[in-house]
Amino acid sequence: MKKLSILLVALVSIALISCNNAKQKKTETPDMHTSEMALDYHGVYEGTLPCADCEGIKTKLTINDDNTFVLNSEYLGEENATFEDKGTYFIENGEILVTQEEDGEQKYYKLQEGSLAQLDANKKPVEGEMAPFYVLTKVK
Repeated sequence: MKKLSILLVALVSIALISCNNAKQKKTETPDMHTSEMALDYHGVYEGTLPCADCEGIKTKLTINDDNTFVLNSEYLGEENATFEDKGTYFIENGEILVTQEEDGEQKYYKLQEGSLAQLDANKKPVEGEMAPFYVLTKVK
């Protein structure tokens, strides 16, 4: 009888431990993998963005590892139309690079492998035929 009691206690203990382990597996923390952690986004990005009243905007965006950026814009086909903006940036939700110029103006870019896709003022991707023209490609 004593052996049966010990065996019964052992079986109940094993069952409780198994249930506890099953509960722990179900409550594991989700994968917090984001573009910010996965991508080496620091560097130089270039491209020609669409322009309503010129041939295009030749753009060079340098993302520094000290949370600063330099944006060079040249309006093609226009005289004396080269501009340089500087400021700081931060990553929002691990996916969106937000540049903030010294005057407070913000621009949004989706972090991608080897490129940045410029987003609209509502942080939404540009859609339609022009969407591919709103991408800056990493060159350095």
